[in-house]
Order: sequence, then structure tokens, then C-alpha cells
Amino acid sequence: MNEDFVMRLKRAFGFGTMADIARRIDVPHATVRNYFQGRLPAPEVLIKIADETNVSLNWLLTGRGEMFISGRNIDIGQLIDERIEALIEKKLTGRLADDVQNLGAIDARPPFDVESAVREFGDPARIMDEWFQYEGRAYPADLGIVFFQGWESYSHSERVEAVRDAKKVIDRTLRNMPKPDGK
Repeated sequence: MNEDFVMRLKRAFGFGTMADIARRIDVPHATVRNYFQGRLPAPEVLIKIADETNVSLNWLLTGRGEMFISGRNIDIGQLIDERIEALIEKKLTGRLADDVQNLGAIDARPPFDVESAVREFGDPARIMDEWFQYEGRAYPADLGIVFFQGWESYSHSERVEAVRDAKKVIDRTLRNMPKPDGK
């Protein structure tokens, strides 16, 4: 067992409890107990200890040299501000990830205005033809699907929904149809 290392570890943390040390370097209490029993921390944990306590890694591992890193002043306020900024950035990045990925759509054409088309044209075949033209495609007028039976009895909002539903079905059907070259 490396009692000298254990004593330097205790000293680095001001002889705090194992629980306090575990909290400060963000490791399980059992891990710190292993250190107190002589097991050396992994390199990344040694770096955490040095960063948290401002002790020299050389001193911590060997007992040689100066205990504290000279010329390094820790500004607690700045440290807290940096950690808060990192947390905020992490939260915003997660929340805005979808928006950031869609920034390329800023210059895209607005979506087809189905409500205006229903008001302006009134005829479902004409509305579908206009929508497909808006997308630069030809409207496949005869797919053998009846969408608009009873159109005259629909309210405006029901017509809008019927057109949107029909467009989804037609798009899905076209995607799933074999290509003219058989592929």
C-alpha cells in the first residue's frame, strides 16, 4: 500500500472526508475508498485532482517538488461563470439542434397554401393540379383512387384536410410505384 500517496491525497483535499473528495472530483465514494487503500487513480482522475486542488501532479505522485502549481491563480467567480455558460450552451444546443439542422431551408419556397387554393379554385382536381405544378411535377389525374366523393357537402376545413390527405396518399403511392424502367 502506498501510504505516502494516500497522505498527499488527504493533504491535497485539506484532510476532507472521502465523501467530500468523491463529490469534488465527481467519482463514486467507493472509488475514493480504493484510493485510500492504496490504489492509484487513473490518469484522467489524477488530472481532475490536480485541477480541483491546484497541486502539482509530480508532487501528488512522487512527493517531489512544490506541492502547489506556482503562478496559477484560480478565479472562483470566473470558474462558476464558465461552468454556467457550458451548461446553458449544452441545454441550448440540445433544444435548438433541429432548428440548426434546418437552417438551409431559409431560402426554400414556402409550402403550397392549400387553404387559399381551396377558396380560390373550389375544384379538387384543379387544386391538386396546381399543387403538383407548384412542386414542378405533373398531377397524375387517374390513379384509380377516389378521394373527393361528397366534396360539395364538405365544409371549408374538411375540404382542406381532404386535399392534404389525398396529396399524402398520392405521394406515397408514387414513391412506391415501380419506375418505368422496371427499377
